[in-house]
This record gives sequence, structure tokens and C-alpha cells, in this order.
Amino acid sequence: AGVHPNSITYISVLKACGIVGFVTIGQDIHAAIRRKGELFHKDNILLGTALVDMYSKCGALEKAREVFIGLPEQSVVSWNALTAGYVQHGHGEAALGCFRRMQDEGISPDGVSFASILKACGSIGSLEIGYEVHAQIKDQGLLENDIVLATALLDMYAKCGVLVKAQEAFEQFPERNVVVWSALIAGYVQHGYGDTALECFRKMQDEGISPNFVTFISVLKACGIIGCLEIGETIHENVKQQGLLENDIVLGNALVDMYAKCGSLQKAQEVFEDLPTQGVVAWNALICGQSQMGQAKQVFKLFNKMRADGIFPDLISFLILLSACSHAGLVEEAQVIFDSMCDVYHFSPELEHVSCMVDLFGRAGRFDKVRSVLDKLPNMDYLPVFAALLGACCKWVNVEFGIWAFEKLVQLDGQRAASYVCMRNIYDAAGMHGEAVPFSVSEGEMWQAK
Repeated sequence: AGVHPNSITYISVLKACGIVGFVTIGQDIHAAIRRKGELFHKDNILLGTALVDMYSKCGALEKAREVFIGLPEQSVVSWNALTAGYVQHGHGEAALGCFRRMQDEGISPDGVSFASILKACGSIGSLEIGYEVHAQIKDQGLLENDIVLATALLDMYAKCGVLVKAQEAFEQFPERNVVVWSALIAGYVQHGYGDTALECFRKMQDEGISPNFVTFISVLKACGIIGCLEIGETIHENVKQQGLLENDIVLGNALVDMYAKCGSLQKAQEVFEDLPTQGVVAWNALICGQSQMGQAKQVFKLFNKMRADGIFPDLISFLILLSACSHAGLVEEAQVIFDSMCDVYHFSPELEHVSCMVDLFGRAGRFDKVRSVLDKLPNMDYLPVFAALLGACCKWVNVEFGIWAFEKLVQLDGQRAASYVCMRNIYDAAGMHGEAVPFSVSEGEMWQAK
């Protein structure tokens, strides 16, 4: 129309780019602003902040940081934009670093700052800093009228596993909406308290609060945890009546997972086939259900079908396969899968994959293969791996490997009584009754563990 944009136009369009993740258009606008020379005028601090916010939301965090550093003045709003970007894209430590530097520079955090930092604490399990932030919020009296901040506090405690504090925060809410209830339910589910999560769900409904798709996803997970098929089926009916499955693949995946974990594999298959798209998450849920039922052949059949359908497996897919091999004692098959994961799909095995292999080879007495698997371990400081290995050494009376595993366990946790008991049993079984195990726990603790 021939009308030239001004700063207000640019700010609005940059917000639009952040909403839909159009970083390319955002970069074009950035270039246009540069050509006009408007960005670094003192009057246009809002425009600079809008650029930081756009880049942050689009995941271009290095670019966001560059613009932020170039601002003539950094306000609490621009700090919040950068911090929120780090939180949104899983960089909790970087977000905490921003929060510290902001305070060092004399900028007082507001409710938005605190909400972002509480999310960061929850994402990386930083409970100590979470306590500090909670104290600052209380001192400033911010919780009374800020439902978003109060929910972030509850969510932080829930994700850090301090469910008593999460419940306390919840009970102090003057008004509980679906977001607050969903945060509490999700916390109980995350830490395996399926029964408590379902009880919260019942209370929420008794208070007249209608669940949303986030609530449904958590409740379906709770049903899977405790095998409560009846409630899961009721949720399925509610979801269908509200037409939520048509456009929400995450909810569909959660239903497949719930039915599979409850052992209703036929129903899981039916829901899976009705999904608008079948991604790797849905395939994993279906395959995992077969694995839990001990159907190793069906696990491999489904995995091969997934690959034939053009779905690329992820690390969880391989963990399910290895677990199926472990339960069925399929040593050679597990080796082929593990090698394929590393050499064909170029995945670096995570600790859980290595632990599964060590457990499988150890129980089969294949200590020659244990060493080759451990060589692929990125971090040797993982207690479950060496606990599984020491248990296998006890079964097969392998003194040499037993001593090595025992020494690693002592380094990781010198007070773990079961390690000393297991090593003593290995010595006894090998006829080495005179060998001394350096007990750092009392005899009473040792025999209690035995």
C-alpha cells in the first residue's frame, strides 16, 4: 500500500515471527532496521528488546545474545527475553547465568524473571537455587496476586521431586484453575505416584474444574504407571467426545502408551492405527508394550515394520529392543542391535543402553563382551552398571571382574553395604575365605543388607 513501517510496526511483526518461529523473516526485518539506523537510538530500546525476544523464541540464541549485548541499555524486559529463550530451548544453566548477571548489574528481577528462573530450576533439578528464588519472591510479596508465578513455583518443586513443598504451594492458592491442577498432577506422575495423581484428578473434577489436554496426558500416564485400564478407557471416551484426538498427536501417543502399559495390546494397536500420523513415539509405545509382555519376536517384527514404513528409530527404540533381548536372554541378537545402533545409525550409547548390555552379558557369563561394551561408555561413573556387573560376578564367581567392579562401586558410593556383602560372597564362593574386604560400614549394616 506504499505505507512505510515504523518502530511500532516492526515490534508487532517481530512478535509475530517469534510466535510462529519465522526466523528468516525476522532476520529480514532486522536488516531493514539496521539500514534505517533506528535500532541503537535510545528511544528504540523496545525495538531492540523485540529483536532479542524474536531470536530467543526462534531458538537463535547466539543471535539473541549478540543483539542483547549491542543494546544501548539492558532493562529487566530485555534480560527477561534472553533468559526466557534459554529456558524455552532447554539451556537451564545459561538461564541461571543470565539471572545472576542481571542481579550483579543492579537490575531487580520482576515476576516474569522469577517465573523463568523457576522453570530453569525445575528443568535441571536445581532445588537449592529454587529455594533462594522462593525466598526472594516471598520477601517481595509477589505470590499473592500472580497466578503464573505461583504455578511456576509449584511446578519447580514438583519437577525437583519435593512433592510435599509442591502440595504446600498448591494449598496456598486462593483459586485453583486447570493449569495449577495439571502442574500438581504432572509432578506426581513424573515421580511415579500414579495413585496420588489420579486422586488429584478426582478432586479437581469434584471442584468443577474441567481437564484440558495437558491434564489428560498426565492422567493417562498415571493410568499406565499403576495399570488402571478402567480410568484410562474413561479418559479415552472423554477425549473422543471432545474431538481432541483429531489434531493432537501427543494425546494420541499417550493413549497408545497407556493401553500398551496396561497390557491391552489390541486396543493399543487400534488407537495406533487411527492416529493421523504414526511417528517414532507412537511406534515406541506399541513396541514397548510387546516387550513388557515378553513378546520378543513381536518386538522385532514391529521394529522392522517401523523401519519399512520409513520411521527412523531413536535411542528409546534401541533401549526397548535391548531390554527385550535382556528379558529373553538373547545375547547375540543384543550384540547385533547394539552394534547397529552405534555403527549404522551413528548413535552414541547412553548409560541406560550400556547398563542393559552389561546386565545381559553379565548374567550370561560373557565377561569378554562386558569389557568391549564398557569401552563405549562415555562416563564410567554410573553406579547401576557396576552394581549389575558385581551381581553377575557373584553369580559366576568371577573374582577378577568382581574386584574391579567392587572398587568402582566403592569410589562411587563407599557406604553401599550391598557391594561389600557381594564381594564377600564372591571370595567365599571362590574359596578365598582369608581375603579381607575393606568394610567401611558396620557389620550390622552389612548383614542387614545381606
